[in-house]
Amino acid sequence: MDLNGILSQLESANEKDTERLLHRYSQENTQTFTFDQKEEALRIKLCQSVLTVLGRQVQPSCQKTCLETLRILSRDKRVLGPVATVEGMLVLTGMATLRTGEEDWHKQETTQDGLQSEEEKRVVVEALKCLCNVVYNSAAAQQVCVDIQLASSLCASLRFAHTWQHEVGLFILRLFFLLSALRPDVRGVLRKDCQAVRLLTEVLEHTLYVHWVGTYEAARPEPQDLPLPAENNERAMEALKALFNLTLSESRNEVCTIFQQLSLPYVP
Repeated sequence: MDLNGILSQLESANEKDTERLLHRYSQENTQTFTFDQKEEALRIKLCQSVLTVLGRQVQPSCQKTCLETLRILSRDKRVLGPVATVEGMLVLTGMATLRTGEEDWHKQETTQDGLQSEEEKRVVVEALKCLCNVVYNSAAAQQVCVDIQLASSLCASLRFAHTWQHEVGLFILRLFFLLSALRPDVRGVLRKDCQAVRLLTEVLEHTLYVHWVGTYEAARPEPQDLPLPAENNERAMEALKALFNLTLSESRNEVCTIFQQLSLPYVP
């Protein structure tokens, strides 16, 4: 189905029909990474239409389908205008249960723990994937992240790493990495105001099952211990990438102290 047909039907579609139309579009474009420039204006309209649907009270299955479509659209940096706004980014952060107002940060653990269904969990993961794409592809979205204090919200989420479902944790850490890589001005805020180095270190300790027996000495694994799960390795790599960004401008001595502690769990 062409984009003109989808857009014309979306104008009057109910929730069920909206889900059907967008699901078909996503299926047809799941492997699309290069887009027809002639349809750029139509894809911008589709982005706006999807955001409009997400702004309504629709069921999680419809939210997930909308986010899948938006994730595909967000591969094209030229059509992100409707998303790379305060309103668009707040829709996505809300779906990802990332609280961007200071008064709401303490609610973040309750919100993520309160997910009742697999469908709701998939909504959170899809929203995080969208945010990663949008932040990577849009300088305007990166600025909005600064404006809505997303960095502080991500740090608040790090405090609850022990409650993460794998994909939620993976994409929170990836979003953290992208924001700290693409906005050097945010690194100081993350280090000093948000204590992000300490929080990421705690995430690593939890992820790698580290048990300290001294100030700089970690307990060795027992011979019968199973290898670290692949999912834990994935999250650990994202955390280390974020730590690398945060320590780029630190003094050599401070970096050595941080990584001396972080490297010990890997000593055989």
